Amino acid sequence: MSEEIQTTVVTAGDAAFAWGALLLVASMRRNGMKHPVVVGAVGWPDDMKRKILSLGGVSVRELSGERRCVACQKPIIMGCDEVKTPWVCWADSDAVFIGDCSEWLVGRSEDEVTIRRYDPPPPDFTPENLAVWRSDVASVCGRALDESRHATRFNTAFIVMNRKWKGFLDAWRRQMENVLPDNVEIIMKHGTAYFQTDESVLSSLLCFLPDAPGVSGEYKANGSADRTRYFAHFAYNPKPWQMWNVHSLKWRDTVAPVVDWLVAGGYVKKNELPPSLRKGLWPFWRAMAPLAPWVWRAMKLKRRLCR
Repeated sequence: MSEEIQTTVVTAGDAAFAWGALLLVASMRRNGMKHPVVVGAVGWPDDMKRKILSLGGVSVRELSGERRCVACQKPIIMGCDEVKTPWVCWADSDAVFIGDCSEWLVGRSEDEVTIRRYDPPPPDFTPENLAVWRSDVASVCGRALDESRHATRFNTAFIVMNRKWKGFLDAWRRQMENVLPDNVEIIMKHGTAYFQTDESVLSSLLCFLPDAPGVSGEYKANGSADRTRYFAHFAYNPKPWQMWNVHSLKWRDTVAPVVDWLVAGGYVKKNELPPSLRKGLWPFWRAMAPLAPWVWRAMKLKRRLCR
């Protein structure tokens, strides 16, 4: 590993997000980002493990799919022993890097976490929920600030943190184990203090835990500093490797070159691509985009009923 590389990128996903993780790591390698990568995998097929390992500099860590959703295992993968660098960057596996984003993978100060603030604060950032957060932080951690040090909560799709905060990652994990249900999914019902599960719990600690890291005043990974280099997060369901929706159509010209790079490099064969990533089917998926959320919900309901 070259001396200038100070950060390990970590991501995770179950089998449904294996293609997302592959696209994420491929976007790094295509843009010259040689950072080591640790992928937390839950139930991945062997062929997908082989594909992502073939990109080089990647290690796959098996995660348990029981009790906790993959999103709630973020502090485990960020704090794992496979990370050897001074800095660690969590990147959601439903995203790609545009350009060489190496500059955004190192924090400005080792005492601060780089993370995106919601601006304006989201609807669930209410005095009632803040009171629950403060009470839970005091109960589980033994102490809490009287008032929140931040005026909003934070998005956990992209996080850069110095490894000196491994103890804080442990606190994040313990807090989730104490305040979230065992079988929690990525999102809970509206009206709960922890609607965004792992994201809400991390925000509660950054707001109320006295010895939490500070939060950097700058966040450039969203392209605010340079529109040629940024972290493109797909966010909405379904994802591009599953089905295109009206929100993700804008990312098509971003994803297509990554797919072409994978095929040209022999990492993936054309007939192995998910249908939504095949060039010849693009007109169909574009036309289907307005219906995609409804089709996706129907498919999820069918899977749930057939369990």
